[in-house]
Amino acid sequence: MKSYFEAKKTLLNLVFYRDLFNVINNKIISLSTSGFMSFRNKKNFKNKGTILKNYAQLIGLFAVLTISIVDYIIVIDISLSILYLLPISLTSWYSSRWFSFILVLISTIGWFIAEFAAKTNLHWLILFWNTAVRLIVFLTIAYLISSLKIAYEKEKKLARTDGLTGIINQRFFIELLRLEYKRSIRYNHCLTLAYLDLDNFKEINDRFGHCVGDKLLRLIAQTIQKQIRETDTIARLGGDEFALLLPETHYETGKVTLQRIQQILKTTIEGYYPQVSFSIGAVTFISLPDSVDLMLNKADSLMYQVKKSGKNRIEHHIFNREPVQYLNINDIKINVLNSR
Repeated sequence: MKSYFEAKKTLLNLVFYRDLFNVINNKIISLSTSGFMSFRNKKNFKNKGTILKNYAQLIGLFAVLTISIVDYIIVIDISLSILYLLPISLTSWYSSRWFSFILVLISTIGWFIAEFAAKTNLHWLILFWNTAVRLIVFLTIAYLISSLKIAYEKEKKLARTDGLTGIINQRFFIELLRLEYKRSIRYNHCLTLAYLDLDNFKEINDRFGHCVGDKLLRLIAQTIQKQIRETDTIARLGGDEFALLLPETHYETGKVTLQRIQQILKTTIEGYYPQVSFSIGAVTFISLPDSVDLMLNKADSLMYQVKKSGKNRIEHHIFNREPVQYLNINDIKINVLNSR
């Protein structure tokens, strides 16, 4: 009779793990109303961060279920509590806090079932006490790791964002430009780089104060942001200078885009700040120079040419290296023989 009840308990535990796995596989891994991305449709992944998050959740879930099953199978008194911390730590860092808390709950339930099966003579108060202790420890570790990740992400965002306008800063813009530089070389794509400077901006600060000047800079950043594609990048370089990166943009398309931005900016602010205008220097790179610094210097030089020659216009050039002419070895041999 005793063996019958033990077999029945074992069967119920196995059914529990099977049902738990099916529920999580159907509800969590699939696309849900909370916006969790499905692993079955990779087209829905927006970026690498989302992919990493989803894989961390999947790996953490399978790791906890595997550890729980192994912990249940091992009947000798060996504690596997430390192993549960590995997937909990993984999901706390790479995934969301709520999912790590769910994993903590699953880990605690799995440990409780394994402990209950291995120590049938243990008093229920001791069992519940040990379970509560592990639940608190797991939750504390998950909370601390997720809090550390949140703080890290905030610091990373602050390091990349201009505090005044909310757009990216100069350092991160140069990083993105270097990546686009390498991508354009690899795929033989063109790109357009533009520098934009506010004319007479100092008068705004002198007459109305820096608060009004800061408000104007934010307005300009927001206006440009609305006029460009998601693949384009606007950055504040410092002071009243902005940079605009337009990947895979030819001369004509870049010219139309910059003219539209200049006109919309003028229309937006002329009722409040009629003395402010915009000097823009832009270069469309059909082929790329030897370095990113040369690209920046060319756009910067054109912008200052506009400033020196009357302001309030666009100077847009094309950069294209002369094609390299490769000599034919047979022609060289013929020329050498003829010279003899």
